[in-house]
Amino acid sequence: MITGSLVPNITIFTKTGEIDFEKTRWHMEWMFSHGVDGLFLTGSYGAGPLMTNDERVEVLKIAKQCAEKFGNKVLLPHVGCIDTDHTVELAKAAEKLGVDAIGAVPPFYYKHDDEVVINYYREILEAVRTPVYAYNNPETSRYKFSVKVVRKLQELGLAGMKDSPLEVGFLTRVAYEAQVAKKNFQVIIGTSTGWLPFYHMGVRATIAGMNNWAPEIITEMVRATFAGEMDRAAEAYLVMMDLSGVIKSNFNDSTIASHATLYARGFDAGYPRKPMILPPFSDPRYDAMRKALAGAFARLDLPFTTGELKVA
Repeated sequence: MITGSLVPNITIFTKTGEIDFEKTRWHMEWMFSHGVDGLFLTGSYGAGPLMTNDERVEVLKIAKQCAEKFGNKVLLPHVGCIDTDHTVELAKAAEKLGVDAIGAVPPFYYKHDDEVVINYYREILEAVRTPVYAYNNPETSRYKFSVKVVRKLQELGLAGMKDSPLEVGFLTRVAYEAQVAKKNFQVIIGTSTGWLPFYHMGVRATIAGMNNWAPEIITEMVRATFAGEMDRAAEAYLVMMDLSGVIKSNFNDSTIASHATLYARGFDAGYPRKPMILPPFSDPRYDAMRKALAGAFARLDLPFTTGELKVA
């Protein structure tokens, strides 16, 4: 079972659009050094749909090196592509590198029915022995999982599901049904929102976007939860929710928000890949985010370290 706090980590690019391997490596190691338990690679945050398979494999290689350096870190690459063949190709490449599990969103852009989606996952499951997790993100895939489809995928050998929308009826049914039937199937929430209530129903892992720019807060929340310090966990949860609300109110896209908030902390976060663009450093949002970050860390009495880069 995957446990703890993972991150849907961003991929950092140069101004001209190439992968910035040095900054991407720095970012992975920085997050690991602040308690992040694993990486969910080349998903939405990681610009996977904007990259070739070869580029995604290069990111996985960096992640593998970083994980080995820190030890006991989970690698869960996202291999989902718009078509089956490239998805299977990437799943095989990830397995060859030696990852802990593989995640895949359903084939996206076109609207597919249940049979197409089931066959897509069947081909992935037949191609690799590494545990495979479905990624439920209907906002980007245009496909919404049903309990019926999840049951069929469990029969085919699906190891679990990363779920982002957190629809209570669907997710509790899937999780409790697996528990009652003693199925070897894990639910991972794809956001820090809902961490505490879903922990109490048996969820043991979160893939939190905030880990990209404030891993200390997520680490403290998860640490306190597993330690049974529920008052402290609730305190950290509320701080996380408040800070997340501030960041989301300033940006429509989480990838851009992650780059920008790292800059607000004084760290050179490079560039997202076009068509995504960062706001100019004269934008007052950088100062607002820096103040929100400092306030959140102060509420939890956590050290607030910053880089040397000055923006805004």
